[in-house]
Amino acid sequence: MTRLELALLTGVFEHESDGDAIYFYASEGPSDMVWLGIADLKEALEDEPMPSGCIVEMIRKLLTEAGPDETELEIDLSDLGDAAIFQQIVRRCEVLDHVTITSAWTCTKMRPDGFGGGVTVVTAHQILSNSTNEMECRLLDEAEHGDLGCAPGHGRHPVLMLAEEDVRSTLRDIQKVYAGTDAAAVEVSDVHIRQGCVEAISRLNLDDQLERIVSSAAMAATRIARAGPA
Repeated sequence: MTRLELALLTGVFEHESDGDAIYFYASEGPSDMVWLGIADLKEALEDEPMPSGCIVEMIRKLLTEAGPDETELEIDLSDLGDAAIFQQIVRRCEVLDHVTITSAWTCTKMRPDGFGGGVTVVTAHQILSNSTNEMECRLLDEAEHGDLGCAPGHGRHPVLMLAEEDVRSTLRDIQKVYAGTDAAAVEVSDVHIRQGCVEAISRLNLDDQLERIVSSAAMAATRIARAGPA
């Protein structure tokens, strides 16, 4: 964690030290607004081990916009979000593969719609969130269908998943086939693979294939119904 990230996160959250670790929490919710001294921010940027990134660039922009008489910056993190700060840390940390943020929604009066919570998982490449309502849907599926409890969302089943590790494996096979050519000499990074997956998916039109799968599922359901209980 850099000095700048620490300053921002301790402004967003309450915190407690636990050895070399820090536990961040919020009694009434994280703060979107953080006030930090300009001199401290400039010193933090000088200590910054990373030359750029969304956090650093935001602070640099605010510093250039600050007036000559200002000594403190009001930093609005509502658009960026605290998860983005944690993501920068995860990307840089070799022993940390994710950060989990849990939250609870409460109100001062007992209400049927005033309680619940959510969880956000921050990895190097994704920020994913889920609410207790969505988790409830999954449990209802399991309660209704047992071992046949289906995918999240009450009856939605994923059919295909493009896995980047499969793309990497295929890439190695291709490079072996084209050994000695320019195609084999190109260095393909994880970022290139991710961009390639996104581009390949965007070009697909699976409507016809999906219609055939739906028809096949309908016929299978009919066959199972005819056969009766196992």
